[in-house]
Amino acid sequence: MRDGIIITKKVTGDIYFMDNNGNTVLPPSKNIEVDIKEYFFGSTLRDAIESAKKYSIGALQTKVAQKMRGHDCFPVVRNIRVSYKIKKPFVKQDVFERLLRYQQGEQILKKGEYGSEFFWIIDGTVDIGGLEYGSGTIFGRAAFGDGIRKMDVYAKTDVSLVAIDRHHPDLSLKRTVISEMFNRERKEIKKVRPRAQVECVKF
Repeated sequence: MRDGIIITKKVTGDIYFMDNNGNTVLPPSKNIEVDIKEYFFGSTLRDAIESAKKYSIGALQTKVAQKMRGHDCFPVVRNIRVSYKIKKPFVKQDVFERLLRYQQGEQILKKGEYGSEFFWIIDGTVDIGGLEYGSGTIFGRAAFGDGIRKMDVYAKTDVSLVAIDRHHPDLSLKRTVISEMFNRERKEIKKVRPRAQVECVKF
């Protein structure tokens, strides 16, 4: 096995309490800490850390379950930080940008999956909940939140797209452009589904 290994010490995250319309119900709980001593594997360090984050979401949500009682809301976890040690070195380098191609009808993302990437469509059209996204648009805002995909995504036509990790070292130079594009997308979604929960992307 060539995967590297980390062992986590603790995870910290910020938790926001939202209703089904995307409104904040309670003040957020910042810097919630949970001790998690587990081993996580990955072909790269980033893969192992992302696995640890995915595992940690439930633990962080459980930590604030008492606060939610009597309120009609659900917790959204953001800004997860992982404290860890490397137990076995990682051979592969982290990849922050990938070119992907899908044929018409193929599923690109599955609801409920976890991921740290958002997507820039180079060519073709994708279907997300009945809305079509074409060349030059982006999707996958969950990468900047809890990482849990909220809807299934399918290739409406043959599609070429770039998967960009939220930790991309060059992303800070483009954050204003990316944020504006996601917020334009948010407005389009609200036109079609006024009651939809659609959060703004904030870096």
